[in-house]
Amino acid sequence: MYIDDLKENIYTCNRTRCGFCRENCPVYSELRYEAYSCRGKMLIARGLIEGSIKPNKELIDCISLCTTCGYCLYRCALNNVDLIESLRADLINMGHENKYHRISVKNILDYNNPFKESNEKRSNWSDGLPISKSSNKLFFAGCVYPYLQPERLKKIYCSLIKLGFKLNYFGENERCCGAVLSTTGYLEKFHALSLKNIEIFNKKEIEKIITPCPGCYKILKNKYVKLETNFNPEILHYTEALADLLKIGRINFQNKIKMKVTWHDPCDLGRHMRILEYPRIILTSIPGIELLEMDNNKYEAKCCGAGGGMLSANADLSIDIATKRLNTAEATGAEALVTMCPTCESTFERVIRYTNSKLKLYDLGELVFQAL
Repeated sequence: MYIDDLKENIYTCNRTRCGFCRENCPVYSELRYEAYSCRGKMLIARGLIEGSIKPNKELIDCISLCTTCGYCLYRCALNNVDLIESLRADLINMGHENKYHRISVKNILDYNNPFKESNEKRSNWSDGLPISKSSNKLFFAGCVYPYLQPERLKKIYCSLIKLGFKLNYFGENERCCGAVLSTTGYLEKFHALSLKNIEIFNKKEIEKIITPCPGCYKILKNKYVKLETNFNPEILHYTEALADLLKIGRINFQNKIKMKVTWHDPCDLGRHMRILEYPRIILTSIPGIELLEMDNNKYEAKCCGAGGGMLSANADLSIDIATKRLNTAEATGAEALVTMCPTCESTFERVIRYTNSKLKLYDLGELVFQAL
């Protein structure tokens, strides 16, 4: 079993039982039941290893209810997110799948995206935009931006073009990065997909990849590099690319945007990849922007509730988590919530509609495009 490799972590947690992981865990905060905390899942893992627990529907549902937000990584020295993915993988290998996760995974394998959409639609957002097909610098859009947030994606890309980037884009030939496969525990399928992507990147002699999607960024920079030693392009998140230009004075924002905003740290970008300051530096460099921080920010930022397969596994719980985060944003007195994650944005859009919130929602790239 995959969890056999994590025995030391599992038994360390079982012996220590500190429970720091429960504080601000988005799922435990809603359900208040030990099994839904990371500490509880460590006990479940021990039971599976020792044979005292057998998989059943209740256990599968329990392991499925984790956003993999990484708050427990911030509160604990043990690698708890790896445990969740390993638990899910072991249950799958035992023949116990979450049916909703299975649908998303099947869509990725059959249609190259979780939404069962055509590859042609993937590239619609880029129609008429300048694409440097011979460039070894690649813009990797991912799945969620093109299918759910195409207008925002267009402005993100156009802001990079305005700043002088000449970028290649694979369009309808771009493949899913496999983040959903990894987080939901389909590890063998993830490995196979990622190796195919690496082969494509290497064949095209890609030297730099810029992506606006935190999930894709985390997978490309953390997982792909560990899988294949022959994969070594420079991988940058959009905010890193812009921060580098700001440092050398290459960005001159021409247009003032007078607005009070608050920044939501996407879990993959913030806690997982530790990119916390760059978005704030970019935001506050835009003339007229006033940044009002939420009470829970940076490493303590609360999750939007949609990651880790949560939205497909339990949409109601996902929305409850997102609603609390939106309430925290509203409490700052900001006019707008700004973030840079298409999954967070799609979730907040839904909650803003449900609650009739007056808060506006922007992608950071939209504001950059508007200010240039």
